[in-house]
Amino acid sequence: MTFGATTAPRIANAADAAGLARVHVTSWHETYTGLVPDELLSTLSIEHRTTVWKRMLDDPSSFNGLRIFVSECRGEIVGFGSCGKQRAAILAAIGLDAEVEAIYVLRSSQGRGVGRALVRTMAADLFRRGHRGMSLWVLRENAKARRFYERLGGVVVAEKEERRAGGVLVEVAYGWRGLGPLMA
Repeated sequence: MTFGATTAPRIANAADAAGLARVHVTSWHETYTGLVPDELLSTLSIEHRTTVWKRMLDDPSSFNGLRIFVSECRGEIVGFGSCGKQRAAILAAIGLDAEVEAIYVLRSSQGRGVGRALVRTMAADLFRRGHRGMSLWVLRENAKARRFYERLGGVVVAEKEERRAGGVLVEVAYGWRGLGPLMA
């Protein structure tokens, strides 16, 4: 199945580590420049992220049962998402037993259904693994992503502050108490 020239999401494998790192670092710069301290962005490197992704792909059980999906266009990774068991007790307590730990799509591939396909794929995967609700954290100032999650039916269920690289980042959690609508 394809979405334009973009393939349906598939489970990532060890050969995808460098492509995941490229999308991760590039999308952080595209998305967060002006929203997070420059110092934080300057610490990102494709080489370091490649090492991290290799470690995750080699042993997902050590990372909360993390499952990583990629979307490709013409053989290049243009987006990815990762999901697994809920790590935040406060969210698990309200029935959100799973989480999307990350979802990133290169700006050049946004608006083409890549993000929606990744969310649909992750929701179906989590449902098959016995989960019934999910959440994700997003930077409060990331208005574009927040509109996307709200169009998917997400509602804000929590907020937290985190000190990173000389600044305070405020994140909000979006939650979906049922995965069915996300899989449609």
